[in-house]
Order: sequence, then C-alpha cells, then structure tokens
Amino acid sequence: MSEDAADFRTMFIFSPPDGAPQSWGLTFDAFVDALSAKDPDALFHEWTGHFSGETLSFQFSTCSGEEAEGMVGVDPNGVAIEDCTAAEAADFAEWLRQAIVPPDGGLVVNIREGAEWELPPVELPGSALTESEQRLVGHVERVLRHEEEQLG
Repeated sequence: MSEDAADFRTMFIFSPPDGAPQSWGLTFDAFVDALSAKDPDALFHEWTGHFSGETLSFQFSTCSGEEAEGMVGVDPNGVAIEDCTAAEAADFAEWLRQAIVPPDGGLVVNIREGAEWELPPVELPGSALTESEQRLVGHVERVLRHEEEQLG
C-alpha cells in the first residue's frame, strides 16, 4: 500500500452503479436522520444552486476525529465527502452501506481527480472495512499515476 496514496486527502464521491441513479431511494430527511444517529453533532444546510439543483451540505466527524464536509444529492442519488483519506472514506462507505444503501443496492466511488480525468469509479462490494480501504487506496494510486502520466 502506497504511503502517499494512503495519506492523500481528496473528495470521495459515492453513488449507485451506472444505470441505477435513484436506486438508493435517497432523501434529505433520511440522510439527516441517519447521520444524526451516527454523529449527533453533525451540521446540515439545504440549498439550491443554479447548476447543482437541490443539495444538502453537511459537516461531520470522521473516524479519525477530523471535521469534514460533504454534500448530498438526490437526483441522482449521491454523497461526496471532502478532504478525507482512503481510511476515512472506507469508514464512511461502511456507514453508507449500513444506513443508506439498500441491501440489494450497489455502491461505487471515485475521487475528484478521477472524475475530472473521466476515469471510471470503483465498486465497493459489501466486504470488510480493511478490504474497502485497500481498494480505495489502490484506486487513489491508479488515479494519481494516471494524472502523473498525463501531465508528464
């Protein structure tokens, strides 16, 4: 596992698999209730943007005790968390699986840089936290390597 990729902080973007953009049945109220149960100190703000539509922004404490921000969209379903490591993102993904994603629903994730390079997301199967973290670190490594190759 690359030390740089494991410590790299970026935005992680979680969503249902392609072809099923509404499959989580995500609502702002359900997300607020679920995250409030996990982190009673979480803060929320709903807003509407010209290009982004209705969005719910939130602040929460990561598994490492850091404060992080994120945003939720319901059309299509998706959640992004900013300035997090792969370990923090894996922990958040595990929470998403337990609290948001239906038992038969899928979960894919990309990082901001991967989305900007139009690289495909990686699927996170319902598995152990350490396996999800390793998969995320591997994805970060691939995206950073691609970025380095493209930029020279």
